[in-house]
Amino acid sequence: MEIRAINSLSFKRGLRQSEETEYKEVLRQAKSIAGNKGKSILIVPTAALPQSEINNTGVGNLTTPESLKFFEFAKKYWGINEVQILPSGQFHNHHGNYPVYSGSSMDLGNHMIDIKSHISDKDFRTIVEHNNLKNRINYANVVDLNSPQEQMLKKAYDNKSDSKAFKEFKTRNLSRLEPKALFRALRNMYGTADFYKWKEDDKNLFSLPAQMKEKRIKEIYELKGKDIDFYLFKQFLAEQDLKKAKEKLNSIGIKLNGDFICGFSYDEVWAHPKAFIPNTTIGWGLPALDFENPEGIKLLKEKVNFYAKRFDGLRVDAAWTYAKQPVNDTYRVYGDKILNIIDDEVKKAKGESYNLKNIMHEFAADPAKFNIFDGYNLKQYIADRTKIFTSAHMSEDFGSNDIFLKRGWNPENFIIGASNHDTSTITPSKEQAKVLSKILNIPEEKLMDKKEFLKAKLSEPTAAYNNMIYYQEALNLRNKTDKIPANYEELYYKSLQKGEAFNPMDALAKTFKAKGLDKENPKLYKKIIKYKKILEKKQIPTALKWITAGAIAICAAGLIYIAHYHKSNKNT
Repeated sequence: MEIRAINSLSFKRGLRQSEETEYKEVLRQAKSIAGNKGKSILIVPTAALPQSEINNTGVGNLTTPESLKFFEFAKKYWGINEVQILPSGQFHNHHGNYPVYSGSSMDLGNHMIDIKSHISDKDFRTIVEHNNLKNRINYANVVDLNSPQEQMLKKAYDNKSDSKAFKEFKTRNLSRLEPKALFRALRNMYGTADFYKWKEDDKNLFSLPAQMKEKRIKEIYELKGKDIDFYLFKQFLAEQDLKKAKEKLNSIGIKLNGDFICGFSYDEVWAHPKAFIPNTTIGWGLPALDFENPEGIKLLKEKVNFYAKRFDGLRVDAAWTYAKQPVNDTYRVYGDKILNIIDDEVKKAKGESYNLKNIMHEFAADPAKFNIFDGYNLKQYIADRTKIFTSAHMSEDFGSNDIFLKRGWNPENFIIGASNHDTSTITPSKEQAKVLSKILNIPEEKLMDKKEFLKAKLSEPTAAYNNMIYYQEALNLRNKTDKIPANYEELYYKSLQKGEAFNPMDALAKTFKAKGLDKENPKLYKKIIKYKKILEKKQIPTALKWITAGAIAICAAGLIYIAHYHKSNKNT
């Protein structure tokens, strides 16, 4: 007899439809009782979002049906109510890598375009066919200047560049985008983005007398007018798609947060020479904005306005640099002066009623560079703002929700998670195991096991008023260039069964037990345990059940026949 494998079999449990309503309510109640009454943020780069096999360009997008379905999945299972994407600006190949935090700060990259909705099916298939990295992010296929996506966008431009909507977009955004378009045209002409190597007039274009500047800009348009317009067209599409994505997420009860990156790009330094301190960096190779020059403040406000108008909330990258600006080897201390300017500009864009708690500041810095404390207490302007931390450097006196609350921090004014895009893979640490043991009442020795340590690390932030989780820890993805696979549900269930992904019910069970909430809410705790076990449980697929039942029936029939046969022969 030949036995064939059934490819559609999947050994997973997951939630049955009849269980989903109760699960959601248990999750909602348990999170609130544990302390998580505010933000539950999922951190994910848009490029890592899932795509089906037939739609896999190598780079995901916020707007696609696959992405929306994934966010619904994350909301259902993990209770997320906000999504934090990584930088949305343009980035490029740098020695084989695509460092997104070195990208542009006031425009949108090709990865923000939902390309399938703007080109023919045939052209879209061409992009998909060129993607040779099925399970990894393939920036080269989408972002590079000569990438398949770029080529298909040029065809779309030829067909749609005369649209009324595009013309209106250019009128509204030309003052911001024209310098960027001119910079790219000159970069291509000179073969380098290092504008200090350009001819004098082009290098200093925005410092020239008005007539000379206008004359040279006209000449650039004559040489590269189509390239300039094509850049503006891509911005037009990206703006449309980002707006659609935000609307779709908002419609299912999820806010979209933008990453307000710390740096500025080459084109911004070139087009605003008076806004920066010449030949000076704040570190990481980033140019130093001159906060003591009106031009510097003007450019900062423009950047704040750009993000505030496009997102529900902002993650302010390296926010401490606005309070204490590193300039080469010295520091300029501003306290809350620049942070107040950011607050004021956000309110101008969003309205006076906007809740400034949605401006989330990364104040995690080396205390030698920026100390957030006045003695034991937080500096007041730090205490009053929403702060972002991970437990990557957890110790007995810092880096956990438990210790922050004991220090008297307002629970509504900080966000904590086990990890983020900056941290390495979560691995057991004796010091952290000791801290977690005290917080969660779990034996320290048990927490030195890799899986148990991960579970404890993901559990500790569940008691925080605002918490966050990084998509890799949630799904058990290990490489920072891994895409969320099309079969992410199956991956998630299998990882849960191995104890290698985020089981919110396990995390809540640990928190309830440690805080005595299991005794105060016995019925709810029983349901938490019920769903913890359901998510961890393997189940034989229905198809296999049928096969097994069929085999048993055949065996039973055979035994009856044999018994009958022997009985007949005996009688004979």
